[in-house]
Amino acid sequence: MLTEVLHAPWSVRAALMIVAIALAIGVLTDLRERLIPNWVTIPSLVLVIGLFGAAGGWPLVQGCLLGMAICALPLLVAALPGWVGMGDVKLIAVCGAAAGFPAAVAVLVLVTVAGGLQAALQLGLARIRGTARPTHVPYACSIAAGTVAAFLLGSRFP
Repeated sequence: MLTEVLHAPWSVRAALMIVAIALAIGVLTDLRERLIPNWVTIPSLVLVIGLFGAAGGWPLVQGCLLGMAICALPLLVAALPGWVGMGDVKLIAVCGAAAGFPAAVAVLVLVTVAGGLQAALQLGLARIRGTARPTHVPYACSIAAGTVAAFLLGSRFP
């Protein structure tokens, strides 16, 4: 997969770098401030879609939009009752846009698995320590882990 990225058009490499930076900032701010800022997610989403459009025109933009919807819609449903924050929704939308279809399905599945593991770990640690259940699970960590796993496992990003 790394070889394919190195031989990809500059705009695809730039888009993937933007995703990596957005994930890193998202994880740091979610851990520190319990927030994923709009100044990270919204420009990243616009840039990723634009850069993939520059690489492959309308077909790649369509793939980005479909990938974005596949990843963001389930988290949007989870955000309505407050289970996740809207920053999580926007961050996974960036990842889904970069993955495109069908790789966005792998991203969504792996993010979900990572989120379950993260929640179980946090609950287990709270029990061991004898503390209250955690009220905040920094889901950006799971979004980053699932997205990187999908990429490393060979999911075909656009």
